[in-house]
Amino acid sequence: MNYKIINRSVFEQAQVRSVADVPFTEEELQNGMKLAVSKQDDTLALYLVDIDGHKKFDVRWDDSSEIFSGWHSAWDNFSWCLNTVAQEK
Repeated sequence: MNYKIINRSVFEQAQVRSVADVPFTEEELQNGMKLAVSKQDDTLALYLVDIDGHKKFDVRWDDSSEIFSGWHSAWDNFSWCLNTVAQEK
């Protein structure tokens, strides 16, 4: 596994059902909830974010950020980025 899970309960929930009921702290409302991070590049991470009252997934890498409505598309993108990092190292 080339990533580290930061928030296991939400990470696992996202795979099987909606994350709409996940509560955020004030800090998480501002910055997002980190779910997973690359072991090889700590600038690559998968977040759960709240955008206008809707939970979305955010893949952040260096100075880029891409928002996804669904887990599967976010995970596909995060996985692709993980593979790219592994090839670069």
